[in-house]
Amino acid sequence: MGGFYSNYTLKHVSTQAIAAVLAGRSAVVGPAQDGCAVVFDQQSDGQDQEVMASLAADLSHQLSCPVLALLNHDDDILWYQLYLDGKLVDEYDSSPGYFDPAAEPSPPSGGDAKKLCAAFGATDVQAVEAILRKSSYDDDGYVFAAERHAALARALRIPSLAVGNAFASFDEGKTPEGLAPGEILRTV
Repeated sequence: MGGFYSNYTLKHVSTQAIAAVLAGRSAVVGPAQDGCAVVFDQQSDGQDQEVMASLAADLSHQLSCPVLALLNHDDDILWYQLYLDGKLVDEYDSSPGYFDPAAEPSPPSGGDAKKLCAAFGATDVQAVEAILRKSSYDDDGYVFAAERHAALARALRIPSLAVGNAFASFDEGKTPEGLAPGEILRTV
């Protein structure tokens, strides 16, 4: 069984401001790194794309910042939506048709490297484009969605904390490796 996780990466906003918007939700806000913070929301661990879209749009609108809502399903699918000022501006699916047993394998769909780079201040559009386009069916493609996510995080210079972690990663007082409990904010 592969990895399952979902989270949100926000740019140009303080962790305290994020926590204030999340008040009333069970969530964790990771420490800011290079102007980005990662949010882990308990309800989003269910991988309901409508729940994720609603929260991403709300965060982006209320905080006037870019939000990358991302999920990894069974390490087979990397899906994201990018929001700017509360509006969906980009969407990506590394394995369209995955849930349709009659569908033929197909290359990734969506994803705009220029928009991603602009939102997160990255400059290597070609590298991001290559990461988005590699098909898991290619010989040099990504075997696992987390590999694609890790490459994307490096290229966009966003926190690697987002790769492989979900709200459940913080359950029962556990903190992902490399973080101290005092570095995170919890909301309820």
